[in-house]
Amino acid sequence: MARVLILGAGISGHTAARYLGKWIGKKHQVIVASPNAKWNWIPSNIWVGVGEMTEQQVTFELAPIYQKINVEFHQARAISIHPEGSAEHGKPFVTVEYTDAARAGQSATIEYDYLINATGPKLNFGATPGLGPEGYTTSVCTAAHALEANAQLQKTIEAMKTGAQRTFVVGTGHGMCTCQGAAFEYIYNVDHALREAGVRERARLVWISNEYELGDFGMGGVHITRGGYLTNGKVFAESLMVERGMEWITRAHVAKIEPGKIHYELLDGTFHELDFDFAMLIPPFAGVGLKAFDKAGADMTAELFAPNGFMKVDADYNPKPYEDWGKQDWPKTYQTPKYKTIFAIGIACAPPH
Repeated sequence: MARVLILGAGISGHTAARYLGKWIGKKHQVIVASPNAKWNWIPSNIWVGVGEMTEQQVTFELAPIYQKINVEFHQARAISIHPEGSAEHGKPFVTVEYTDAARAGQSATIEYDYLINATGPKLNFGATPGLGPEGYTTSVCTAAHALEANAQLQKTIEAMKTGAQRTFVVGTGHGMCTCQGAAFEYIYNVDHALREAGVRERARLVWISNEYELGDFGMGGVHITRGGYLTNGKVFAESLMVERGMEWITRAHVAKIEPGKIHYELLDGTFHELDFDFAMLIPPFAGVGLKAFDKAGADMTAELFAPNGFMKVDADYNPKPYEDWGKQDWPKTYQTPKYKTIFAIGIACAPPH
């Protein structure tokens, strides 16, 4: 009997667990270790962030699902990977720290035959001073963040109903952000919420992004077929914003946020400030901070992980100009080069990120 260990129960990890539970769960052991008791459909957090959906509609308990499909669940965060085992362990293993109320803070080791690293990204709010729920801006990256974003949004709307003018800023909170799409959708949800509340004329809506052009979405642009016409993302996005009276700032790196003020640098090297009353800015991503050790206990994190903390897979990590990147550079199996029993799921571990 083989043991498959999955780290993380987000979209990727949960999908792997669901399929493996059905395919091999009765013949082999499938284990999921995730620090969260609930699964969150993250794309719908943009609706929670404007009060159109509840937290209960975008989350559910993981343990009951896994009980039905022959998957063992540990509510724990992974701390380190030991792909060669150790003096005490003849097989590879992962150290974890439990987060459930009954075992919070306790450590354990889980051996594996195959490992799927689906821990996803760390929300790296700390990359920009003042960014995020613990700073001066909101987020829709988790259901809890989205609930707080909506609370602040509704408070702002109430002030506008008494005649106040307010500035809303939505976009990316750092020059290295790679998830512009969620923020792009959210600004239109905010626009709709303001119109529904009858206060849109008292709002200034500003999009700020590290994209080279509006509609780039961090991937060199997109093309959209609509009404029989092929339109590039720049024209499409600009048209949408002009129709709704929105402003936009691109090629921007948000360097610092103070109460009511965003400091940003443009690609041309100039520095600017933008006042705001409500801001929702997506953070940059990094790996979750897993460490790796060889059989003797020596640190080998740099062998398994790139400097940004994402696990290295079968991709080309050699630095080169943007124009030289091609599909051949991307992972094919998402398998680690040295340890063939370790896989990392998700686009975030690919070289451009």
